[in-house]
Amino acid sequence: MNRQEDRLRDALRGYAARIAASHTVPPASGVWLRAERRRRRLAIERAERPLRIMQALGLVCAMIAAGWLLIQAGSVHPLPSFGTVVLVSTFASLLLVVAGCWAMVLASRRSL
Repeated sequence: MNRQEDRLRDALRGYAARIAASHTVPPASGVWLRAERRRRRLAIERAERPLRIMQALGLVCAMIAAGWLLIQAGSVHPLPSFGTVVLVSTFASLLLVVAGCWAMVLASRRSL
């Protein structure tokens, strides 16, 4: 039984020596730095999640409002308080809001 344990011990030590020779251990500072970067990135993603949700919600609301204005402009009975100038300027501002929301969503996705 003792010889068998010695052979097993020698085989495991040889295996460990071959692995140690072929693989280098990264420096502890590098491992720590990568872990800190990952922790910060995850914290930033967690903090930005509500902002991304609100950006997407704003984009959807702006698109719904723009569609509603187009429907109102094309209907037979448009709202009496909307003139052509007001309707065009409102549609242009909604278009700018949609473009701004879209640009913010794209910029926030590129930064990650």
